[in-house]
Amino acid sequence: SRLSSLAELDAVQSACITLGIEVGLRPLKATLAENLPQLAILVGYSALHHELAGFFKQLAIPVILYEVTPKQALKAVKFEEAKDRIKVALSIHKAGSAFLRAAEIPYHYIGTPYRDRVAKVDIRASAFTFLTSKPLVTLYPGGYGEALQKMIPMFSQLAVGIHAANDCQIVVSLREELDFDQTVQEFKKYLPSTTLVSFVLGMHLELLSLSRLAVTGTGAITIEAAIARKPFLPIYDQEDEADEAGFFSLVNQSLGKKLVEEYSSQAPIKGLLTAIKNLLKEGSEHTAFLKKLEGAQSEFEGSAADNAADFIVQVIGLGRKRSKIPVTPQ
Repeated sequence: SRLSSLAELDAVQSACITLGIEVGLRPLKATLAENLPQLAILVGYSALHHELAGFFKQLAIPVILYEVTPKQALKAVKFEEAKDRIKVALSIHKAGSAFLRAAEIPYHYIGTPYRDRVAKVDIRASAFTFLTSKPLVTLYPGGYGEALQKMIPMFSQLAVGIHAANDCQIVVSLREELDFDQTVQEFKKYLPSTTLVSFVLGMHLELLSLSRLAVTGTGAITIEAAIARKPFLPIYDQEDEADEAGFFSLVNQSLGKKLVEEYSSQAPIKGLLTAIKNLLKEGSEHTAFLKKLEGAQSEFEGSAADNAADFIVQVIGLGRKRSKIPVTPQ
């Protein structure tokens, strides 16, 4: 956080894409070499993080991985090298993620930050002046850039179908801060003027807490919806890769089991709309879905930030508590 270069990570990432990772990271490495950290904490893992981990390893700086890594980010990462470069991982998965298991990287389970975030939400519907008393369906297409753009046509079709078949209100929650207006306009290309949809930048947990149902991507929102006990349908891009157990959504991947059904972006819209309609109304399907979510809070422990901090100070020798030995995945 003391390095000015870290405030320009978008530029670093663009340079890596344009010039290659080795050349693109040279300015950042030079700055780091002038002001060496006591340890390096990498949030998530990719080819870019892998290169930095190797750089820190050469300088005998311990590398801790805060492990929130989707499978698609691991392309071009050599797992045997990652095992040598990463001292320990802090995992939000009780059994360690597929990456940690494949690379045999020792880890501490720290709980999930998502439970802590959900617990802090306290809001009334009146805070959103555009909301009515009708049941709220919130759409979370998720992602940035190309990944988001690919999901817009399908989520727009769902908005049209939901509005036509149900007496409810629809909100699209977006996180594309740089291109919010442009993204909204892209959505509206697919929406007839008779389909009433509101668009909100951020506030995704606040909207989730007020929702009757959510239609989501496959990321953190799936864990948050499960913890908040809100029925949801996760939709994955047909071109995404599943983990070794065949799951696409972060909630199923984290639990290592099928908590909820997952739907392809190529799934027939009619079938999705039927599932949505059944979950919106009071009935056996809505009740059964809530029943599935009852155990999610106990599966996802809280206080992740505090637990992570405890383990980090132990690694650098400042902790007063008895050190816990990290688990090596089997």
